[in-house]
Amino acid sequence: MLDEMQAEAKSLYVDGEYLRALAEFSVLAEIRARREGPYSPSYLRNLHDCIRCAYELARWPDCVGLCTELHGKYVRTHGRAESDTVDVAKRWAWALLNLREYRRAVAVYLQTADALWESDPVAARRLLGAPATLRAEVDPAEFAQPLRHGLDLLTTIAELENETDANPSLTVDGLAPVS
Repeated sequence: MLDEMQAEAKSLYVDGEYLRALAEFSVLAEIRARREGPYSPSYLRNLHDCIRCAYELARWPDCVGLCTELHGKYVRTHGRAESDTVDVAKRWAWALLNLREYRRAVAVYLQTADALWESDPVAARRLLGAPATLRAEVDPAEFAQPLRHGLDLLTTIAELENETDANPSLTVDGLAPVS
């Protein structure tokens, strides 16, 4: 039964039926959390699927709640720089930006860039574009000190401020590449 529900939910998602897919993935996540536990791989995957649907539907408050839970679990089970953890962090920060929760968004962007600093410096730099564009709203230095690469992050943010034009474009991945 669960395999059939999973296949149906995936099909709905692929077809762009995000609301219906969200309902299916939510039921699957709830069942799996009860049966298998809140750290089971199946539960975590379904929770991630719920986040993808909420993101597509621009349901930012739902996205923030789901991302908060899943990010914490992924950090414990996968690590901060693992691709699933980073994907959730980016969607979480994007949802926070859309809700105008700039302080929390900057904190998530900085933590994620710090985690990626050595393994994927290009992605880390792109993520730092968001804090650079939000400097008038939030001072990134508030959040950088406890981070492993805090000084490097702040230096890069300052460089990005000097390099970007007056109307930088942000995406879920951070600063949009200049074309």
